[in-house]
Amino acid sequence: MVFFKRCRMVLMRDIFRQCQSGMQCHGKLLKELQKIYDKTDVDKFWSEFKLLMMYSMVIQQRAPSVERTIDFIAKFVTMTTTSVPEPEDPNDSVLDDITNNKLLQKMLDFLLESHSANDKAVRFRISQLIHKILDNLGEDAKIDDDLYDKIYDCMLERLRDKIPIVRMHAVLALTRLQNPRDENCPVIKAYLFLMSSDPNPDIRRIVLSNIAPSVKTLPDILARTRDVRDIVRKTAYTVMGEKNSHQGSINSQ
Repeated sequence: MVFFKRCRMVLMRDIFRQCQSGMQCHGKLLKELQKIYDKTDVDKFWSEFKLLMMYSMVIQQRAPSVERTIDFIAKFVTMTTTSVPEPEDPNDSVLDDITNNKLLQKMLDFLLESHSANDKAVRFRISQLIHKILDNLGEDAKIDDDLYDKIYDCMLERLRDKIPIVRMHAVLALTRLQNPRDENCPVIKAYLFLMSSDPNPDIRRIVLSNIAPSVKTLPDILARTRDVRDIVRKTAYTVMGEKNSHQGSINSQ
């Protein structure tokens, strides 16, 4: 048993090392890691997986090797399928149901419990991973109310982070959680504040690109065409052009 554990750790460590070299090898490496996961108790696997993952989470510099590792981690935790029952309806997708993915549940619990870490690099990587995980889950992902609320609350808090890169990924993580039909949506309220008041132009630009168009948000989007930074003004004009085709639906809301 001890030998198997050592062998498993060597294999997992090698997979984490190889995933840094390029995205083209990720498909094969994901399958290899899935085989290890299928043969391992989920608690033991998570303990070893988290240990290897933490090497990347303490690095703030956006080196390509680290970014590839983060991408690999987000892909893997959203694809693990052990103990997931086959759907009765072939049109149903169980892969997007978080409640059936024990590893993903452990991952999100860990990230949400640690989101306010003292280390700014860790806060950055946590926001980045939550953003990438939600993106990988797809539009039809089933998230239970408690988990939804935790993600909602934690990422809203990270929108107030003093580190711009943390705020940026919090904006991206919350994109799917905004509700343009709710006049009091906290996400949209926070977006509107950041879009007009954040000192970092990249944050203002990211919010512009991701805020849902509505009667309430359109005037603020238009106001950014007078932003002090060229890149923000350019994004505002681009967004206005893209949203123009949806003007009819906006007016009907």
